[in-house]
Amino acid sequence: MSLTSLRLLGLLFLAGCAGTRAGSDKELLHLVVLHTNDLHGQTLPRAATWLDKENPPERGGLARLAGEIEASERELSEAGALVLVVDGGDWYQGTPEGLVGQGLDFTTMIGEMPYDAMCVGNHEFDFGVPHLAKLIQESEVPSILANVRMRESGQRVDWALPYRIVDFGNLRVALVGLLTVDTPSITHEDARDLDFVDPARELRVVMAELEALDGGVDLVIPVTHLGVNIDIELAAEHPELPLIVGGHSHSTLREGVRKGDTLIVQAGCKATVLGRVDLYLDPVTLEVVNSRAELIELAPDESRTNSALALACAELASLSAAEMATEVGVLSRRLGRSRGTVSSAAGNWITDIMRRRTSSDVAIQNRGGIRRDLEAGPVVRRDLFEILPFGNTLTTMELTGAELFATVESAITDKSHSGIEFSGMTAIWDKEGELTVLSDLLIAGVPVELTAKYQLATNSFLAGGGDRYLPESVTTRAKLDTGILLRDLCEEALGQGAGEVIPVENRYQEAGE
Repeated sequence: MSLTSLRLLGLLFLAGCAGTRAGSDKELLHLVVLHTNDLHGQTLPRAATWLDKENPPERGGLARLAGEIEASERELSEAGALVLVVDGGDWYQGTPEGLVGQGLDFTTMIGEMPYDAMCVGNHEFDFGVPHLAKLIQESEVPSILANVRMRESGQRVDWALPYRIVDFGNLRVALVGLLTVDTPSITHEDARDLDFVDPARELRVVMAELEALDGGVDLVIPVTHLGVNIDIELAAEHPELPLIVGGHSHSTLREGVRKGDTLIVQAGCKATVLGRVDLYLDPVTLEVVNSRAELIELAPDESRTNSALALACAELASLSAAEMATEVGVLSRRLGRSRGTVSSAAGNWITDIMRRRTSSDVAIQNRGGIRRDLEAGPVVRRDLFEILPFGNTLTTMELTGAELFATVESAITDKSHSGIEFSGMTAIWDKEGELTVLSDLLIAGVPVELTAKYQLATNSFLAGGGDRYLPESVTTRAKLDTGILLRDLCEEALGQGAGEVIPVENRYQEAGE
């Protein structure tokens, strides 16, 4: 029997029982979806520099998030609403606390929170597939992942369910996990042994499977780690979806975005806000007739903080101190910083790593994001957190030679920021009176072609328009955020011997030299 037939039978039954309740606007079924994404190991509250750079207030943290979820769930249930709690992936990677036990300690804590389903994110693969399977088993997180299959058998992986069905009695909801197909290129190499299937295509397969289930389902909600742009594409190919709960692009969608009748939501990152979606369904047809989204700010509030989890978070923070003391490599010489038209060893080293990792033509890093020098000798993990303290991730995009020239020119002439470091380029500068100007730009030793297209590797801050070096035409363009934190990228490179050769040449050259 088809999903439609099963649903009609159920609706006839409900209509017979409900009497005048059927179709009444006053008696709509109220379903609330509480959602998070990209927690990235955020155990402790964050300094909200986006609210006040000089004196940032604290926001979020795992214990505060858990307390808000529990309080909201309790209040909503008492008011007669049905409640789901879901997460859009990238659980533990990104903080010293999250890395304790290679993510097991943090993931075990979120496994104790009232999540109904948690999509597997690309960073869950960072220590390899066997580790991920063990992590899910030991932490008991309610993982979902539908579009990843074993290459030889063609079967889905057996360490995560493709979907989870929540049965409220009068409403059956299927939560389907969908992960970015870029995962093999942005995480541990053994992810390349798996097939990452196009999410829209796999969702059609899942829909057929759900329709064939005994009892069927009434509502399908993808919980994704695809990024908002791919979520929009997914909605275009599946216009029947009322809601997509997303992750991966760290988008702060305060009221969500809509593609046709589909509401797409995402709640920033790092346990700073809690997303809430209110869905109102006709009690007979079980169709969504209204929806709205909001983000709940997580300002300090002891009455809405999980006290037991707060103690566990404090203990994890103390354990992370040892994790931060772990040696990750050795530098053959000092990584220093610079200003003006002089490249630094630190900037050259970081941007070379960025460019090599993405096979890009060029790479750019803002000097303001390099926060300390590193001396020659052993490097511990805390050193990398201190030189690259911000949660910026490796991002790639395509731009023309003219746009690239304008970017470097802006960095040289704009004195309101500290400038840029780069790889794959040589900037030729000259003086016009008191002004320093860019007279030429070489890519791999060859003058830039203004109409040619180049792949740029940079960080998510610059890619999003930070420091306003990149033209607006570039920052609003489609880009790929790999989700790889720059400090993790440098740790990986150190493990491969990148500390042995430190590039110290000056990539800014005065005209006529």
